Amino acid sequence: MAETSLRRRCDEAGACVIIPVFNNVSTVGDVVQGTLQHCSTVLVCDDGSTDGSGANAEAAGAVVLRHAHNEGKGVALRTLLAEAHRRGFRHAISMDADGQHLASDLPALATALIEEPGSLVLGARNLVAAGAPPSSEFGRRCSNWWIWFETGLRLPDTQSGFRGYPVPEVMELGAGHRRYEFETDVLLRAAWAGIPIRSRPITVIYSASRTTHFRLVLDNVRIVALNTLAVLRHPLPLPLGRSLFRVPRRPGFSLFEIRRWAWLGGSGPLWRVLAAGVGILGALGGGWTKALAWLGCAVAGVGVLPALVATFAYGWLVARTTLAPPSAATLVAGAFLVFGLAEAARAPARVSPGRWTGRSRGGVFGHWFFLTLTRAFGRSLAYCVLYPVTLYFLITAPTARAASREFLQRALGPTDWPRSMLRSYRHLLAFARTMVDRALFRTRGKAAFRYTEEGIHHIQQAAAAGAGVVLLTAHVGNWELAGGLLGGVAGEKLAVVAYEGEREAIARFLKRSGGLQFRIIDVGRDFLASLEMIRALRGGMVLAVHGDRPIGGQVISVPFLGREARFPMGPFLLAAISGAPLIATFSLQVGPAAYRFFASEPQRLSFTAGQNRDAQLRIWVENYVAQLESLARQYPYQWFNFYDFWDAAPPGVPSRTGFATGEAA
Repeated sequence: MAETSLRRRCDEAGACVIIPVFNNVSTVGDVVQGTLQHCSTVLVCDDGSTDGSGANAEAAGAVVLRHAHNEGKGVALRTLLAEAHRRGFRHAISMDADGQHLASDLPALATALIEEPGSLVLGARNLVAAGAPPSSEFGRRCSNWWIWFETGLRLPDTQSGFRGYPVPEVMELGAGHRRYEFETDVLLRAAWAGIPIRSRPITVIYSASRTTHFRLVLDNVRIVALNTLAVLRHPLPLPLGRSLFRVPRRPGFSLFEIRRWAWLGGSGPLWRVLAAGVGILGALGGGWTKALAWLGCAVAGVGVLPALVATFAYGWLVARTTLAPPSAATLVAGAFLVFGLAEAARAPARVSPGRWTGRSRGGVFGHWFFLTLTRAFGRSLAYCVLYPVTLYFLITAPTARAASREFLQRALGPTDWPRSMLRSYRHLLAFARTMVDRALFRTRGKAAFRYTEEGIHHIQQAAAAGAGVVLLTAHVGNWELAGGLLGGVAGEKLAVVAYEGEREAIARFLKRSGGLQFRIIDVGRDFLASLEMIRALRGGMVLAVHGDRPIGGQVISVPFLGREARFPMGPFLLAAISGAPLIATFSLQVGPAAYRFFASEPQRLSFTAGQNRDAQLRIWVENYVAQLESLARQYPYQWFNFYDFWDAAPPGVPSRTGFATGEAA
């Protein structure tokens, strides 16, 4: 029991510990043994040691990977991160093999990873208390300043090797340096990519007998060269690195913020209209006028790139179309105004793929916008508006774009980058059309749609029986529209399970739209903690539950499109406990305002005495996932889980693999 308690935090974070080692035979065994008290898996890379370090680490219980020759700490860390990714770990916590890091600090970093999955967590050392030489503190201060200057982030210890890495994200960053500068490179690329970077205080030990392989001159020169090249890249209007998430504003006059201020300018309708106006004025003048206008945009924070776009867009419209100059100017300014409004409507920061909260992007505002649009102008114009809006989100939503590409590569097969972008555009466009159709249903009702119904009598009969029904839905097709159709079938008995914090938003939207006022049950973070669902089923309610998004720790990993993915087992356990029949339902768009709605035959789930309950639950989940996979391949553009479906762990998952069931009694 004590061992399980010690290991709990790292395992809850889905984390292993990675240790690069080169000729640290006197300390690496003790480091591994101490680490195994807090983590179930320790990966060690023996980077060409000649003193038996790898054998000592293996004897202490680590999984040891070996390099034939010494290739550097950066290469060793890359080898370990690749192995952690291959084994399916969400996070990897790196430690040094020389004994300066304490295993007792692992729970602190693991807790930070649990609180914010997908973040990069740095262990902040107290060098003065540890008695480190003054040169170490001076070097750290210099490194901290360079990182701030190049990223806008103020971090207390940018040289710490005790770190929690988000494995899938780091694998995408493309850091390729071979020695100690690798850790600086990862930090820079993570900051530019929008990965959250956090710090936690740790203890560090500086022993007189400590063996270090950091070369004071050569390795410092490598790090200085890396920072110098990074600084020289900032003035260029080119991406600094791969963009994974939206990067929030970072106050201060760092080079990073000056670059963004000059090239991109402020966001929102005011800044974008100013950029359009300056760009149009520049187009009306000569070469010097344009140059001065663009320079003014850089200094004032209006943005050189938006002004350039406005200048050339205005010039093209005047030269290549029949539009008069005032009309062309109005069109350009209007386009920039719409873009600025879209920026203002966006959330202030993007959640990383490792932390999916159960909430959908867009929310009540998106529903209200399309509701108003369809009410005023009808379906056709609303569909037309979707094309530029979808293009905007394709460009500015890297998380959704990456998730779409990953899914479509699995469902349809691999393809090149241009075709994958076209696929993702079509994918996002299909999702946007569902929002229009939801609004259309609220304004025009069923009469606005063509749809076929298959198996709907199963729901009618089960609802009429009065014993309660579990409707298993998924984010495939327009499940909200299906809810509208089912409202007429289940009548006042329909209840919808909502994720944490969504109850009020959904209720407000339904009230304003004049739609069906069905019951909403908020399950919070723990699906089975809601006794309200049991009471609803015993009262004969028809309970609609998602079967493709896990909440809390009741999850099971099963193959989906060629790779293990997490699915909730709560709906199946709920059906088995309550005795209510379980019916899988889907509503798939097959054309403009045309849908195929179908419901499967009811399943009566119950545990067989004497058989393993976990095995029975796995069979039920696998059968459902097989049906879901078939639909995903048949209707790939109707899959609307725009997050990292395979790698992102749901909040509060207690284990990296397998599943936890609890008592079903």
